[in-house]
Amino acid sequence: MKTLVIIGAGFSGAVTAVQLLQVATAGTRVVLLNRSGEMARGLAYGTNSSRHLLNVPAGNMSALADQPDHFLKFCEARLPGTSASSFVPRKLYGEYLTELLRDAERSCRQGVCFERLTTEAHSIEEQGGKVYVRIADGREIIADHVILAFGNFSPYNPAVTAIAQQAGRYLADPWSREIEVPINPEAPVLLLGAGLTALDVALTLDQKGHKGPLYMLSRRGVQPLPHRSSRHVDTVSADVVQTLLSSPATVLSYLRQMRSLVKTAATDDIDWRDIVAAVRPITAQLWERLSEVERRRFLRHLQVYWDAHRHRVAPASYAAFSALIEQGQLKPMAGRIENIEVLTDGLRVHVRKRGRTAAEPVDVSHVINCTGPNSNLARVDDRLIVHLRHKGLIQLDSLGLGICVDESLSVLDQHGERVDWLSYVGPMLKAKFWEATAVPELRKYARGLALRVNATVG
Repeated sequence: MKTLVIIGAGFSGAVTAVQLLQVATAGTRVVLLNRSGEMARGLAYGTNSSRHLLNVPAGNMSALADQPDHFLKFCEARLPGTSASSFVPRKLYGEYLTELLRDAERSCRQGVCFERLTTEAHSIEEQGGKVYVRIADGREIIADHVILAFGNFSPYNPAVTAIAQQAGRYLADPWSREIEVPINPEAPVLLLGAGLTALDVALTLDQKGHKGPLYMLSRRGVQPLPHRSSRHVDTVSADVVQTLLSSPATVLSYLRQMRSLVKTAATDDIDWRDIVAAVRPITAQLWERLSEVERRRFLRHLQVYWDAHRHRVAPASYAAFSALIEQGQLKPMAGRIENIEVLTDGLRVHVRKRGRTAAEPVDVSHVINCTGPNSNLARVDDRLIVHLRHKGLIQLDSLGLGICVDESLSVLDQHGERVDWLSYVGPMLKAKFWEATAVPELRKYARGLALRVNATVG
């Protein structure tokens, strides 16, 4: 019997398991490891808040690349009136993934074994053609192939926040249980970051009845942008793709071309969102054309703007977010923290606003880190990640975007050599493909990897 081990049971791990169970033949054992929480939920879909909506319309959220309406049909059966353009609660998507995994387990071929283990993998060693995965209780799982499917790690904590951490007034990860830390509903709070995480945290605090000011601080002050309330049907000319792929491989050239394309499209009543959507299928090609110098330039100067335009939010979420700003409760600021003082009943955060030379004091009860997930594994203190780094089994991307893989998603070791028995699927593919953090891309990678592993591992 061949044994395939998947480490991580968020979206990527669960969907890879589903795809493996659909194609596996008798004599295959699939083991899915998850260190905590429900299988198939992950951080993104483990929320119970009805105000946390998917940022992609239901019509494009199928977990199965070969069944594009799969999730839409699930929604229609549970939420009558759901259309392809509906933005549904993320918790519903968690239920969908849970049921999808359960159905795959029930319908797999006779002779296929599926095991779910709620435990943590501590180490991985290869000896004599077999892979030994040691788990938290000391046992070893002997495998023929291992798929790493870990997702997002907790935000990086800037050094300037250390004093707030020591004072017990800093929430390092809003997606952990820390968000339950009692905060006086009348007290001011500082949200560090202004992206999708900050939006979610602001809406969560509002839902919990928080009435105090919410300061939202980011370097440039760029805020989330909304999807349209309905899907657009205009066809964008194929010239958009050709124009970008034939332009010089520099960030400045890409920027100029995108601005020109958006301006030209507007004269034909085509929205900028349609141009961004047209670019999506070639994003990996555009990324791979850039030199490391150009990639660094993009990350330093343009990533925040690209993320806002590319990763948009549901119209209802944006409306609620905008209402908090209009009411004066949510106060966006562009700038950076110079230092933090501890007060008797809170913190005094000295903020130097963008374009100013002197810092201004902002008194708050707590600081919440909303800077988003950390993809730089050099900054991750996770037992398995540390082990993989120490053994040289993974090579970290030089830009801190994830881990290095080849076109087949095989992991590259510290020397850049392919590790035949080890693969990766998940948002850390951003290092290779850039566009690798959303369901439409990850489902494609999960299916391709499952088919390859099933065919090649004997």
